[in-house]
Amino acid sequence: MLASFNFGTYGRWLPPQLSEHGHRIDHLIDVVHYFMFALFVGWGIFFLYTLIRFRKREGHRAIYEPVSGKASKYAEVAVGAFEVFLLVGLSMPVWAEYKNPPPDPTNMLEVRVIGEQFQWDFHYPGPDGKFGRTDSKFITGTNPIGLDEADPNAADDIQTINEFHIPTGRDINVRITSKDVIHSFAIPTMRVKQDAIPGMEVPVWFKVKEGATTEKLKEEMTQEYDTASATWYKLRHHVSCEDYRDKSGQIILAKGSDLGSTHTDGTKLIDDLRAAGVERIKLQPRNPLEVICAQLCGNSHFKMKAQIITHDAAGFDAWVKERSTPVEIDFGGDF
Repeated sequence: MLASFNFGTYGRWLPPQLSEHGHRIDHLIDVVHYFMFALFVGWGIFFLYTLIRFRKREGHRAIYEPVSGKASKYAEVAVGAFEVFLLVGLSMPVWAEYKNPPPDPTNMLEVRVIGEQFQWDFHYPGPDGKFGRTDSKFITGTNPIGLDEADPNAADDIQTINEFHIPTGRDINVRITSKDVIHSFAIPTMRVKQDAIPGMEVPVWFKVKEGATTEKLKEEMTQEYDTASATWYKLRHHVSCEDYRDKSGQIILAKGSDLGSTHTDGTKLIDDLRAAGVERIKLQPRNPLEVICAQLCGNSHFKMKAQIITHDAAGFDAWVKERSTPVEIDFGGDF
């Protein structure tokens, strides 16, 4: 499925890469792993040599004295020097280039991210670009960030839970904190990761590649599957791209629907598709991008995920306008 994906840069073992800075991190990871593999081979050969060279033999006695040769010392110094080169010569320039200087604040989207057991809360400033005041005394079930609705700057603010909307091709500054324990804000496909610490607000910035919108990603990741070999466990996070009907015309699997929330329902649905003569089904992932928590933060840590929806510039502006406009309810009549 990933082979047809054009936006990401695929490593041999890494997930898709959709950020502007991520390829440099991938390159550094490659170099470190090549070096680790070389060390593994070198020390492995040395280990086997010592096993054979100093095996128990007749006429030989073990001598418990320090090594007097210089070869091992030269090898240890060389390994240490190369590790310093990796840190100072390669890692620090990559990190410095990513972190300095910060993006231009006049064209940067700022988003507050608050982690809690077990969800991610997102706070957008709205069209005015100003965050409303927050206070823990205002926290409720429907106001998880404690936004003070009496503050004029909060009038157009946007709150979302486990739903992270971001534009492509624009710098995004994420201000990360936590309400309870230490979490870890991580987006593997953007090569972004930062601990969320109670009492601290840590900024992290990144930019999604231009054009990598969620809808485009779904189209790129669409794939056909044989119903003969399909299983619910393999396909349960996908949705259908078409309507599939039985011989009487009744819809078995509707476009946009998934295979059910349980193994029993999904397996029955797949059996119904086979019985109706449907040999192949076209599916796409329901949520191709996610924010996860990379810190073991509690017994339901695995549930702490947020769906990422990436928009083009116009789409993101339209979403902000829609979400920041108060809903007007027409009750009709005179009230």
